Amino acid sequence: MTNQTLLRIVNGTRKVLAGLRPFSESVWPGVANDLFVAHQSLYGFAAAFCEGRRVLDAGCGTGYGTSELARRGAVSVLGVDLDRASIRYARRHYASPGVRFEVAGLEQLDLPAGSVDVIVASNSIEHLHHPERFLGGARKVLSMDGTVIVAVPPVRDENERNLHSGIHYHRSILSVDDWLQLFGSAGFRSRTFLHQPRPGAVPDFSSRRRSSLTIDDFTFEETDEAGLRTRPTITALFVLARVS
Repeated sequence: MTNQTLLRIVNGTRKVLAGLRPFSESVWPGVANDLFVAHQSLYGFAAAFCEGRRVLDAGCGTGYGTSELARRGAVSVLGVDLDRASIRYARRHYASPGVRFEVAGLEQLDLPAGSVDVIVASNSIEHLHHPERFLGGARKVLSMDGTVIVAVPPVRDENERNLHSGIHYHRSILSVDDWLQLFGSAGFRSRTFLHQPRPGAVPDFSSRRRSSLTIDDFTFEETDEAGLRTRPTITALFVLARVS
C-alpha cells in the first residue's frame, strides 16, 4: 500500500467521523492540503467584492468559505448546498450571527428578487446538468448592481475536456468559450481572471498531506478572453455583472 493510498483511507475515515461522505469531491478543512488552500484562495479573491454586501455562497460545501466571506466584511452570508451532510457540518462549525446555511439546489434558487448583492459560485456550477437555470435564477435574485463570481475548470482543449469528463461529479464540461456564451445569453457581461500559484510555489493537487502553502501563494490577474484561453490557470475565473 502506498503512502498516498494510506493517507486517502485515513482522510476518508476522518471525514466519516466528521459526518461527511468519505470520498466526495468537496474539499474540507480537516484535510487542508494544497487543493484545499487553492479553493480557499478563491474565497479570498471573492471577499474583495463582498464587503458591506449581502452574499449567497452557491454550493458552499462544508461552509469554510461562507464563514470567511462574513469574517472579511459581508453584511450577511447564506450558504446553500444540496448535500445535507455538508450543511450539517457547516451549521455545527460555522454558523454565527449573519451566517446561515440551508439545503438547496442551485438550479432553483428560491430567494426574493433583489435580495442578494453578490453570488459566489466556486467550483460548483460545473456540477449542474443545467447551469443556465442557475444563471437565470441568479439574475432574478441579484440586486441591480449585483455581482456573480464564478470559478470553473479551465477547459481550453480536448485534453482538458477529457480530463474533466472523467470526473463523476462534473456534469457540464463546458469550454471557456462555452461559458462566456452562456453568461452572455443569461444577460451578464464578463470580466476574466487567471488563478495561478506565485513564482516558486509548486502546489501538488494530488497530495493528501497538509499544505505548507497559504492563500497568499496564489495570485489573481485580470486578463482578456484570449489570455484565459491560452495562459496557464488553475481555474477559469469570471466576474459577472448584469446587463440592464
